[in-house]
Amino acid sequence: MKKWPIYAASASLALLLAACSDSAEPTEGTEEASDMTLQEVFEKSIEASNDISSLKSTMNIDQTMTISGEDMTFNTISNSDVEMTADPLAMYQVTTTSMSGEGAEEAMLPETEMESYITQDGFFMYDPASEQWMKFPQEMSDQFLQMSEQQSDPAAQIEALEPFMDDFTFEQNDSSYILTLNASGEKFSEFLIDQAGEMMPDMGMGMSVEELFETTTFEDVKYEIVISKDDYLMESLVLDMTMNMDMEGETMSIKQHLESDYTEYNTVDEITVPQEVLDNAVEMEM
Repeated sequence: MKKWPIYAASASLALLLAACSDSAEPTEGTEEASDMTLQEVFEKSIEASNDISSLKSTMNIDQTMTISGEDMTFNTISNSDVEMTADPLAMYQVTTTSMSGEGAEEAMLPETEMESYITQDGFFMYDPASEQWMKFPQEMSDQFLQMSEQQSDPAAQIEALEPFMDDFTFEQNDSSYILTLNASGEKFSEFLIDQAGEMMPDMGMGMSVEELFETTTFEDVKYEIVISKDDYLMESLVLDMTMNMDMEGETMSIKQHLESDYTEYNTVDEITVPQEVLDNAVEMEM
């Protein structure tokens, strides 16, 4: 995906990994071990990423929120199927979401499905409540495309973790390289806040991301990245973390488990908004 901005930093990533000269530790049962180093695997992965024109991904998120001093727990589960193309940059996504709670029955929601297109024609989303397609302003289209690209593009995930490459555990099995990062502390909290800033552009809340997260700490953060031995493309990403936020004397704790799988590289056809959607979408004002 040569036109995607995230690949602009690929050269610096390769230089950073120059010190990573150890080959991957074989996991139990591995019969076909490779002597490729971490640096070499990332160089190959970056090179392969330059030729990506499209991909499909699935993203599953399980999130539990609790508030200290109150007997309430909220659980949200979302599952997304995503198709992306690079030129032109476009996305089609279907997401199902369900919410349940203990001590807060009013927060319980049945499973809902949201379908959306983001293309050069704009940002369109189907509202199941009104059974109507909506078209959002161009500014919001740009913001959501930026946010979705950060979440769904595998190379963006690798590049963002560049400062922590020396901290990765590097393993392999017969078909894949497995990179694991366990990180905590102030430097990682700053990184996660920066990532939130990229994925949460200004929505008119009247405060910066730094202000929003100034009382937030992160713990139990773990990344696992799997890269194919065959074509050096990312196969999956797993992220676990707990976020604690102090608010008016109480602590809100959010525990999140995210799994993303990446498949069907360079096989997605052009993504276009159906004519029926273009003709009938109701324009929204923000």
